[in-house]
Order: sequence, then structure tokens, then C-alpha cells
Amino acid sequence: MKACTAEPGGIVLSRAGRDRNRAFVVVDVIDEAYVLIADGALRTLQRPKKKKRKHLLDGSEARMELGPHTLDADIRTFLRSQGFSNDRKE
Repeated sequence: MKACTAEPGGIVLSRAGRDRNRAFVVVDVIDEAYVLIADGALRTLQRPKKKKRKHLLDGSEARMELGPHTLDADIRTFLRSQGFSNDRKE
């Protein structure tokens, strides 16, 4: 399995776990194996998810500028603007 090349602000898709097929923005890189991700809805900036890179796919070339004033609503809007919808249709 090839690990994703995620960088802060990049879009990734989860391919494993209960959040499979959801789009996220990489908030921070912990080390070569783990990153912190948030989608602004289930996983907020205050509670990002620690996820292994090998469980993620690169989602898009687009990058979001993350700063100290970035809000969860900004992440949701950015993901929607890039064509990623995290609505669950079960």
C-alpha cells in the first residue's frame, strides 16, 4: 500500500475506518506515519482525528490556507467548493 503524500491544507480521502469515503483537510503532520485531519463537521479543528497516512488517499491538488483564524465553516465551504460532499447516504 502506498502512503498518501499529505501536507497541511491538502485534501485527503479516508479509505479505511468508520469515516471511509469522507473528505478531510490535513490540519497538521505529526510524523512520517500520522497526520491530523478535520472536516469541520464530525471532526472539528478543536478535535482533529489522528490518522495513519496509509489509510488516506490524496484527494485533490487544491490547498487551503490554514491560519490561526480558520474556522470549521471555512473547511466545510472549501471542501464543498472542491466538489467533495460528506453527506451520508446510507
